[in-house]
Amino acid sequence: MNRLLPVVASLAILSACGKDDPGLGATDGEADSGSSTGSETDPRFGAEQVYPLRLNEQTPAPLVLEMTRDEVAELFGDAAAEVRLLSLDPSPLLSGTIAALRNACGTAWQQDDPDPHHDCALTELGQSFGQFIPWQLSPEYGLVRLLTMTPANVDVTGTTTEHLAALVDALASVGEIDPFSVVLGSALGVGHTEAMISDEALVASLRENLVATHPAVGPAGQLEVTLADALSDLGTLAVRYGPAGDHPGIISEEVGGQIFGPDFRMRVVADSNLRIMDGADASHGKGFVTVADDRTGPTFDDELEFDFDDPERFGLQGVVDDLRVDLRVTMLEHDAFVPTCVGDPPCQANLPGEPVDDTSVWALPPWSLERIVTAAALHDFGERVYFTQYVMGLAQVLIGQNGDPPGWIHYEIEAGLGDPPGDQYLWETVLEVAQVALHHTPYADYIEGGADVAFTVRDIPVGLTGAEATEALRPYLGEQAGLLSDLLLGDYRDNNDPVDFHYRRGDDGQTFLFFTAADDLPLGVEYTYPTPGFFADAELSDKVSDTLQPGVSDLAHEKVPLGPGETVLYFADDTGQVYRVRVTMPEGDDTEIEVAIAARED
Repeated sequence: MNRLLPVVASLAILSACGKDDPGLGATDGEADSGSSTGSETDPRFGAEQVYPLRLNEQTPAPLVLEMTRDEVAELFGDAAAEVRLLSLDPSPLLSGTIAALRNACGTAWQQDDPDPHHDCALTELGQSFGQFIPWQLSPEYGLVRLLTMTPANVDVTGTTTEHLAALVDALASVGEIDPFSVVLGSALGVGHTEAMISDEALVASLRENLVATHPAVGPAGQLEVTLADALSDLGTLAVRYGPAGDHPGIISEEVGGQIFGPDFRMRVVADSNLRIMDGADASHGKGFVTVADDRTGPTFDDELEFDFDDPERFGLQGVVDDLRVDLRVTMLEHDAFVPTCVGDPPCQANLPGEPVDDTSVWALPPWSLERIVTAAALHDFGERVYFTQYVMGLAQVLIGQNGDPPGWIHYEIEAGLGDPPGDQYLWETVLEVAQVALHHTPYADYIEGGADVAFTVRDIPVGLTGAEATEALRPYLGEQAGLLSDLLLGDYRDNNDPVDFHYRRGDDGQTFLFFTAADDLPLGVEYTYPTPGFFADAELSDKVSDTLQPGVSDLAHEKVPLGPGETVLYFADDTGQVYRVRVTMPEGDDTEIEVAIAARED
């Protein structure tokens, strides 16, 4: 067990008890150890054992913890993995990763030039492509080509659009029409030097198809960061969000990023609800039991009361102000070329969730590279409607026209010149061009299934400042107050005496005798009381206690109110032995009562 846990638990219990607790430092030791009297007038019961039971009325001092990073790690140990700190929106990470990839081989691709002038030696990321081979021969460079396609530099060689592009450019050379790059950009509604697939669309597609489909990601699509993740500089994220089954993982192999700096300090102030109560075990004598006397709510069963919204009661210093991460990403392609769905029927119905056949891109695993790219293009062009004509109407481009759905493109060219592609969705066109760009670079060709990519991006913003992260922590820690109490205190009930009942004041000031409940026993100890509660008769047929009492939030214990004078009750202990208890309370003073317990002997 972590050596700090018993220290914290004892601090909380001692704070709850107070150093002058009368139950622990009684002055009338003879009475505390029990004194024997006669059996009163009922011959069925033997001699009485008499004990004083006192109320602990002291308000405990708050529990204050001020810890360094190492002390937090030692205190929580393996349990740190159970404490959630943050739910991260993955969008900033995805956006930063895309930006790093787009510019991994320079920024000249943004110029109005059919040659993107890629040079991956310009950046640290680009230099890492291929690791042991020149970057020009790496599949990662093919991915950069795909991401940096613009109308100005797109190369449709090897696609079904190649002949149409050649015709348009031939007509452009004699001034009859704009060059194909301009025609394509206008049809897509994309600026001449803008990426053909937008950052926003790629982020949305990656969130839907790569992140949300990972089995460790919840329905909100957030990445959960635990205390263990923060203490490991995010290294443990690679385990939780790494490869899982067929899924390549959101994070592959490695991740790193500092949340807690070397000067990290955490300060937590909590009020202890633990109280040591005087009780009695009918067969062994007086004892003590530690209970959670929570009168604050809303749950009324917390051992510690936190207030993470109060800067005086919770504070962090040394949280890194500009949160950034390094992470390795793997993206897998399908092992075969994915054909474009052409013609209608049936291809206008070929949509996410409704693939027309097994060859459709929508039949692929969502995390496959081809589907991610196509889904991104669908985000960009799913509502595209467009019409234009060239050369006095001899050539027309129609998108979403004549009853066709948005994004559905039809080329109308006299005499079929240019061998235009068949009718299809714009995102299917992008799929074909992207696959060719990925597999056929100016330096190398890759077989289908041979262009899987893996790369490490560094210094990617998380999207939170240190101050924002600290504020984001507060609600999550507040939701886990019960868990934190359990982790800090361990099982405080391990030291409870096996009393049958204890003396306690209710929320409204009324005093009660509480019968032991299962929650008072150490973990793993069986609750064997056959007839819990207090009764008015020795046959235990007339119960006078109840778990529900006015003015008491506790619902776990059978309890009976007490007042001045003598109250006679009957109960059975955990073995079924029946006892009588006479409770005497002095007039005007309920801080101490006397209990006289006798076993039934007939």
